[in-house]
Amino acid sequence: MQTIFDRIFIGKAEYLAVMTMHVSERVKNMFDMFDSTSKQTRSMDLSAFFFDVQQTLEQYQETIHVNTPEIVSPMPASENSEFVDVMIDDRNIMIESNSLRAVRHVTYKFVESGYILQRDLATEKIFRKDKTTRYIRIFRIISYVNSMCLN
Repeated sequence: MQTIFDRIFIGKAEYLAVMTMHVSERVKNMFDMFDSTSKQTRSMDLSAFFFDVQQTLEQYQETIHVNTPEIVSPMPASENSEFVDVMIDDRNIMIESNSLRAVRHVTYKFVESGYILQRDLATEKIFRKDKTTRYIRIFRIISYVNSMCLN
């Protein structure tokens, strides 16, 4: 059975850098690597993430006023402006909503969670004709960082 210490990979350049450190710095470095490895091996639970998004959206009641005659457009089953549709795979995140504020909030939550994202405008153009909401954003996941400084 593999331990967490067996999952830690150290490249040659990093090994040489560690060997030049003082003993106390080596121990601190080992604990930092242990923390980052243990966070990567935990399964990700997104229920708390989406609960937080829902609570934030409940705080901001956004109303959309249209002064033109009735506009017929394909809407999701829930015509609520707080409806957010998020689809995630291993390389992309697609966020759809009638509220730009909701789209931005979900995007910021992913960034705060450690995802490094890049907006994919070419893929957005492909999906624009089939979208069911007012706003669609597609992001490419570049990387995931365990601890990110928000300053």
